[in-house]
Amino acid sequence: MSQETQPLLVKPDQIYRDRLKESGIGLGLITFCLCTGSFLAAADSTIVYTIFTQIGSEFKSSNLTAWIFTSYLLSSSALQPLYAKLSDVFGRKTILIVVNLFFFVGSAACGAAQNMLQLSIARAIAGLGGGGLMCLASVVIHDLVPTRQRGKYQSYVNMTQTVGAAIGAFLGGFINDTIGWRACFYINLPPGLFSLWVYSKRLPNYNTLTKGRLLDQIDIYGASILLVANTCFVIATSSGGNTREWSDPWVVTMLSISVSAFALFFTFELTWAKNPLMSPKMVKNRNVLGSCASNFFLWGTTMATGYLVPQFFMGILGYSPSSAGLWTVPRTIAVATGCWCVGRYIGATGRYKKYLMIVMAFDMLACLGMIMWGPTKDDLVFKFACMLVEGFGMGSVIVGTMISLVSDIDHEDTSSATSMIFLFRSTGFVCGSSICAAIVQASFKSFLEKNIQGPDAAKIIEFVRTSISEVWKLDPETQRIVLDALYLSLRRGFVYGFIMSVVAFIAIVIMKNCYLPKK
Repeated sequence: MSQETQPLLVKPDQIYRDRLKESGIGLGLITFCLCTGSFLAAADSTIVYTIFTQIGSEFKSSNLTAWIFTSYLLSSSALQPLYAKLSDVFGRKTILIVVNLFFFVGSAACGAAQNMLQLSIARAIAGLGGGGLMCLASVVIHDLVPTRQRGKYQSYVNMTQTVGAAIGAFLGGFINDTIGWRACFYINLPPGLFSLWVYSKRLPNYNTLTKGRLLDQIDIYGASILLVANTCFVIATSSGGNTREWSDPWVVTMLSISVSAFALFFTFELTWAKNPLMSPKMVKNRNVLGSCASNFFLWGTTMATGYLVPQFFMGILGYSPSSAGLWTVPRTIAVATGCWCVGRYIGATGRYKKYLMIVMAFDMLACLGMIMWGPTKDDLVFKFACMLVEGFGMGSVIVGTMISLVSDIDHEDTSSATSMIFLFRSTGFVCGSSICAAIVQASFKSFLEKNIQGPDAAKIIEFVRTSISEVWKLDPETQRIVLDALYLSLRRGFVYGFIMSVVAFIAIVIMKNCYLPKK
């Protein structure tokens, strides 16, 4: 009898569902905990968009605020591709508890941070848990839900993650204006404790491998190389044009290491890795490659939009953090609507490509429209329409590509493909946010240096870049210069988002339009 020599995930079996019933936890409760964790982890990636200005000014480090979200995204992307395989080895329960502990401890430390360094480290700890919460939700659903119902439950997970990322900015602004920014992190603690209790006391452990196969199942080397590549990339883009010149040896060295590490990662994964994060078989599949590539570039667009829109409404239009966040709520509804509509369409027709191409084309137009936003409130309807269309497209494509991902592969390859799309998505998170922040910060600094003159110019520029929310203390003429510089910088960020949306559309075009049977 042949033996399976390289299982990526133990095949879902009725035994798992029977053990779940025997434990008394119930599928509804476990789904609720998984969705809650996914929602909080996704929201935590964007909740800082409307509060990092306040945090940066309080810590006198406004020019370093990019680290508040990039540290979270960087750490979440570091282990996220490994969590599925780690849970193969140690069991789902064990890894669920570990990632919940990371997220809980990191959130508590974020709320207690006293400076930018402490906050960035705490965000990195929370990111280790957040990445696992989002990845394992899909894995556990795949284990425990019968095949015919799996699409419905997977849509719950996808929707909570997508809505969480979309609504984070509003929650951050509202909580900041009513309670204070530290509460944005403390709100994760009560649901985190509840989930820890459910997983530790009620959920049975399952799907474990023998200890002799531990290292064989985990691509430690690949994950380490990717971590080096992402870390050096974030350091370079956060420093270049901001605290150091792009020609600075430190920045050049970090970029060189990053490029070399990315090249080594792809070579290692496609050539030498025993259990690669990027399976050569999956890379050769048009649907898997198209789904992963579209997610990488779409999340670059999404992170740019999520970062830029609140800053535009607060810095250019003069809204408070909570009011700026309120403007993102309709986009959140559009995201949820997009998730729901694409599921209904695919369920009714069994096709997905044409629908995804159409909504992605409108997403591109919405991103192009954002570049045209004026610095006044005269075109609020146009701004509102752009956010609605972009949100609907984002929700549709994220869910639709998860379905297209598995439409043309064997069942035993599901885990590998799922890990791969999360790898591309999380890397898109990191690269998209760091590149967009670098563009805005470098442009802002350049515009200020060109337009603020005089003996105190350097002092004024440093004050503006480290305490942006206190610009009102300056004279009206300097305030006008700062406002113009911010507006032009944000427009450049929107241009970057538009370019990413175009490439995401091209990635969707290369996919096959497989037919999905009803059973």
